[in-house]
Amino acid sequence: MEPDVLTRFLLFLLLASQAGPVTAATAIATATCQPPKAALPESQRKFHPGHYVAIGRAELRKGVSTALGEGVAGIQLRYRWAGLEPKKDQYDFSAIERDLDIVARAGLQFVVLLEDKTFRDEWPTPAYLHEEYTLRGKRGYTAKRWDPYVIERLERLVARLGTQFDCHPNFEGVGLQETALGIAPEELAASGYTPEKYRDALVRVLRSAAGSVPRSRVFWYMNFLPGNQAYIGDIASAVVGRGVVMGGPDVLPENQALVRRVYPYYQQFNGRLKLFGSMQHDSYQHPRSEPAAAASPGLWSMEELYEFARDELHVDYIFWEYRTSPKPGEQSFAWNDARAVIARHPRIREGARPADL
Repeated sequence: MEPDVLTRFLLFLLLASQAGPVTAATAIATATCQPPKAALPESQRKFHPGHYVAIGRAELRKGVSTALGEGVAGIQLRYRWAGLEPKKDQYDFSAIERDLDIVARAGLQFVVLLEDKTFRDEWPTPAYLHEEYTLRGKRGYTAKRWDPYVIERLERLVARLGTQFDCHPNFEGVGLQETALGIAPEELAASGYTPEKYRDALVRVLRSAAGSVPRSRVFWYMNFLPGNQAYIGDIASAVVGRGVVMGGPDVLPENQALVRRVYPYYQQFNGRLKLFGSMQHDSYQHPRSEPAAAASPGLWSMEELYEFARDELHVDYIFWEYRTSPKPGEQSFAWNDARAVIARHPRIREGARPADL
């Protein structure tokens, strides 16, 4: 046995003995995964399009195969940066290992969504980044994504994730949160922000991430870029052919800010980038301006939203939030409504209009 092969085999035995049955598969991938000599072309990266469910960890542990129903291709889970790097250069991916194992046992694909931004009073970043490199927004905190040190640390995090998970066949890729920052313009200016710095930072991070998961995908959540919305197109152009999947956190056909400033990029890059859309809580209760004979006449139905994402946004992937039953008196659809749509349309692109194929 060659020395490098022997070393990897011994490493596998060590990891597997410590990991137990849940993480043994990850130990195998870690021990044998070697980066390709060059970045794989777009056509050779993993590509399992379809319906993914953004589920909570509690629901995941109950068993995905029985809870989600037919037509689901994969699962997306969120992980705060602070939890993955509790101390500088000390990484803890045990939660990802356990969750990936559950998803793989169900025969589904897995997307890790990294959180460097929160929408409540929780720090998304490790403690060493709090004081100088994280800003408080309207509802939470956001890392200074345009700062060179934050860029470097985020690149390192994704590189470590790639080393451990890129070879796993059920690891579809890693996601980066929306481009909107939720920080007041004057505070952005005081922190050294410029639209150009942010544009260049996003290009660098996306390219680096794609290189760190050379067999998998990078899911780029884009919507608004403070100071110059046109830079969204520049960033997208810079990552064509690199395994990046572009999309956004909202499928809301009557949201005029999205219609004017964000949705045109789906049309512009249709055929040049893989695309996705995300059905989050707002989608489940999106009001319609004109009445319709839908199950809930005042809202866009889940079927209509799916058709909009498929035909107008040209998506390959849809990430559906796992939303429980509406509260009493609340006008909203729920997961059972979404599940019925997924079961009717398990393959998104096969149902697309001819011009989209």
